[in-house]
Amino acid sequence: MIFILAAVFTSTAQDKIPQTEWKHYSATKGDLKTPNGSDQQTSCLVFDIDKDGINDFIITERMETPSVVWYKKNGEKWDRYIIDADVLAIEAGGTFYDIDNDGDLDPVFGGDYRSNEIWWWENPYPNFDPDIPWKRHTIKKSGKNKHHDQLFGDFDGDGLAELVFWNQGAATLFIADVPENPGEVDEWGFKPIYTYSRDSEMQPPGEMSQWKSPNEHEGLAKADIDMDGVLEIVAGGWWFKHLGDHKFQPNVVDASYTFSRSAAGQLIEGGRPEIVLVVGDGVAPMFLYEWQKGTWVRKTLIDEVDNGHSLDIIDFNGDGHLDIFNAEMRFSESHNPKAKMRVLLGDGKGNFTDYIINEGFSHHESKIADLDGDGDYDILSKPYAHLAPGIDIWLQNGTGKPLSVVEGTGFNKPIGLQLYSLRYEFKKDVPGTLKKIEEMGFRQVELSDYYGYEPKDFLKLIKQHKMKVTSMIFGFDRFEKDLEGIVREAKIFGAKYVGIGWLPHKFGNFSMEDAQRNIEKMNEFAAGCKKHGITFFYHLHGYEFGQAGDQSMISYFMENCSRDVFFEMDPMWVLHAGCDPVWLMEKYGDRIKLLHLKDMRWGVGPVHTGMARDATSVPLGQGQVNFPALLRLAMEKGTELFILEDEAENALEQIPQSLKYLEQLK
Repeated sequence: MIFILAAVFTSTAQDKIPQTEWKHYSATKGDLKTPNGSDQQTSCLVFDIDKDGINDFIITERMETPSVVWYKKNGEKWDRYIIDADVLAIEAGGTFYDIDNDGDLDPVFGGDYRSNEIWWWENPYPNFDPDIPWKRHTIKKSGKNKHHDQLFGDFDGDGLAELVFWNQGAATLFIADVPENPGEVDEWGFKPIYTYSRDSEMQPPGEMSQWKSPNEHEGLAKADIDMDGVLEIVAGGWWFKHLGDHKFQPNVVDASYTFSRSAAGQLIEGGRPEIVLVVGDGVAPMFLYEWQKGTWVRKTLIDEVDNGHSLDIIDFNGDGHLDIFNAEMRFSESHNPKAKMRVLLGDGKGNFTDYIINEGFSHHESKIADLDGDGDYDILSKPYAHLAPGIDIWLQNGTGKPLSVVEGTGFNKPIGLQLYSLRYEFKKDVPGTLKKIEEMGFRQVELSDYYGYEPKDFLKLIKQHKMKVTSMIFGFDRFEKDLEGIVREAKIFGAKYVGIGWLPHKFGNFSMEDAQRNIEKMNEFAAGCKKHGITFFYHLHGYEFGQAGDQSMISYFMENCSRDVFFEMDPMWVLHAGCDPVWLMEKYGDRIKLLHLKDMRWGVGPVHTGMARDATSVPLGQGQVNFPALLRLAMEKGTELFILEDEAENALEQIPQSLKYLEQLK
């Protein structure tokens, strides 16, 4: 059952609307080359193709050649590169992932009503040529036609991403594992998750007669809906929970309508993530669904959205509360002449301010992302048919100083190693593992274990291998019972920093009471350490990014921990919880004195448990963390220790790759 409530909008007072100037670039003005001459542009993707820390974007079309092109920012313009020079029947949607596990991202697009295929293209990084197409591979080449929307995510909790895709011709949602040798197989194995019947589903009521008929489900999103630490699939008006062996339990959100755009996120802070659904091809309301007392409560956010084919959830204004991005299509000069692009600015309580960015353009598959690397959100828009071919870009406040570039400098700080990275090797051979660490060039280490040795004996080994201890992590109980002993050991090792890596709480449910109790204790620990000339820190682990009353948990931590409590940021755990490490460093960098250098595999997160599979860690530069921007900010903010950590079982193989990546940033 769905309960229906009216929408609640805050006043559109001037102080609620961002003081933003948008600098407009357009293919019609010559700022970008048009993709080709076609009037049917389908897909649009944004991600960092060439690993320079600035997002690139891809545009596809289905009638002419080249069918797939990508754009790289070059000053005030964008250079166009060809990905595929053939004519391909490409549908809207698309996604990306490091499919061949070589450290760069590969795009995926599906065939339209004329094709039963889904393809992926092998990123040729670093060998890019504007006129040389990429190698194309197949994911699917059997069964029914039309594949509107694909999504990668770790939906079974194994630390690796799976591909989920709609196949509208089969009226089915499918899932597929990434093969071990994706470049050598003709077709991936895929299994059905859910099949719907066009005949049994009711068409929308008469006043919604503009909705698409017959019914076709579209739209994909991911979130930890039931907060069990594993991502769920949000698709159409349903969400799907993994039961094991690629079997999923369908759970209805709203089966009343045929929804084609889906998004999910913590829009009302506390409890389960909310779901936003809208119709991308038709005229209908935008709905928000909040989980209340065992059912989804529906709120109307906008009474009428005209072909709102662009939908996303982001924190647009950086206030710690998620917002909703939406843009409408325009099919002709007379149809929807005031087509709107908007952001619904949220306050974390379910209230929104409607911020209209522009009107009158034709937006299809538009994206909101940082397109110039200066740390704020920009917008990429393309039409589907009306006004095609074309591309429009709006840069928020123009292009600022790119976060990934510092003229005349590079990353030149000493790198330490968290010894936990090689815990599997330490179980077999402690002296031999320390020798390998020395041979890799490390001269600083962070400790969280002595691996069976007494402290003084372990220190001898550390010194034998020409390393020094800069920081140490102890358990919460040890701090409570033996703070003097911790200080004594820190002084023996010569460590300036000592800290905690985990706070006691019920797994998966870090509450306001937990925060208050633990902050009070940490303030005591920090005061005790300070008396002895030692600095106390807390290692953020991901569960601290929920809600605490009327404010975000992380801001509550920063405001209520004494100034003697500093923080160790691990960007993997920050991202795993759905927060941007660059934003966190920008906002609280003066409190972050230690930075773990750890990257997170694509397709993983967001979940708030603070737990993940070992395989979540990948070599630096191969995952989701924007290290050029993060490291630049860390240097500017005064971070003192940079400590490489890799939790993968094969960390011994991955660490040299990470060191090589850091070397190139110099």
